[in-house]
Amino acid sequence: MKKVAIFALSILVLTQVYAFSQAEAQQGDGTSGVVSVSTNSDSYQQGDVIEVSGVVSVSSDPLKAYNVILKVIAPNGNFLEAAQLTPNADGYYSKSIQIGESWKEGTYTVTAYFDPKSASTSFTLSTPSAIEEVVEAAEEVADAAEAVAEEVVEAAEEIVEAAGGLACGSGTHEADGFCIPDGSDSFGLSYDSASANGLILTAAIAFGIAVAIIIALRLIGKAGRSR
Repeated sequence: MKKVAIFALSILVLTQVYAFSQAEAQQGDGTSGVVSVSTNSDSYQQGDVIEVSGVVSVSSDPLKAYNVILKVIAPNGNFLEAAQLTPNADGYYSKSIQIGESWKEGTYTVTAYFDPKSASTSFTLSTPSAIEEVVEAAEEVADAAEAVAEEVVEAAEEIVEAAGGLACGSGTHEADGFCIPDGSDSFGLSYDSASANGLILTAAIAFGIAVAIIIALRLIGKAGRSR
């Protein structure tokens, strides 16, 4: 009976020692560690670059030198992109992902797989609203119109200067920059036909430029919304 008790006690001690050594080994080689993944922002727009990074528990055992598998899932659940990354000695890994033109609005999921573990994070992709596009287009048109108006004024001044100043018709004379009838104090503005034709041509060109700018902006906005 005494021998049986001693044998049972020995088995119990050996079991506890084995369990303790296994727990210590797992803690030492990092197999019970964690996997993390994150992005440098929660929201992006077309053309942005996503910086993905994270930390995993690395093991000194060469048989457990796993790579990090990174996957990006689109809002509709379709697989979008994948990468295989090697963490450094501290377990850090990173990846830069360029948002392509085919990416749609919505919430995307990034998942990092390491050994049997995994971690996920998400971000949203948005495009400028129609109102923002209209406001931006209006501002650009206003700037273009202002520039065209300045060009028209400069062109008119050049025409008058090239014509040798104000040309008054028969029966009128120049006074203080205006053409007035001879023997009269009332004003009567008069330009020669060459100056008038030049002003009309300049105004027509300016109007054509403004219309072309507006059409181009509308086409750009329509193309952006159709993506």
